[in-house]
Amino acid sequence: MGSIVLAVLFIEPTAKAFGTTGERFLAYALFRMRLLPILVGAATVTIGTGAALYWIASGGLRVQWITTSTGLGFTAGALAALAAFAIALIVLKPQFDRLAALLDNPPASEVEASSPLGESEMDEARVRRWSLIQVSLLLFAIAAMATARYLR
Repeated sequence: MGSIVLAVLFIEPTAKAFGTTGERFLAYALFRMRLLPILVGAATVTIGTGAALYWIASGGLRVQWITTSTGLGFTAGALAALAAFAIALIVLKPQFDRLAALLDNPPASEVEASSPLGESEMDEARVRRWSLIQVSLLLFAIAAMATARYLR
């Protein structure tokens, strides 16, 4: 969670401020330094562990527990976390693919890097919007799961 917040709120905007150089920095960090597979692996382990704990706490997915205030709190948090994971895997994947291509075929200039008709700006706005939604979902998931046991 902390790494996603750091990336979305600080690293991405800073890289954007540096244009093509910033994009190449992101690409290098994500792919050459293997940050992306590490983040995906950490998220997968966290979700798997959370699913196991949910199974244990619910007594094998008993509806009687799931429909309690505590069960609903944990369920809402789990669904938010899964939605945030899906955003990264589905919605943001084209952006990751584009960044990976920068490592092999860097643009010769800043002008060459920009798309016609403002497509690049639209893509950046779309990625930023979904990234902020992802962070919001993760913050909600943490809050819901941290307080679920106190709901009555």
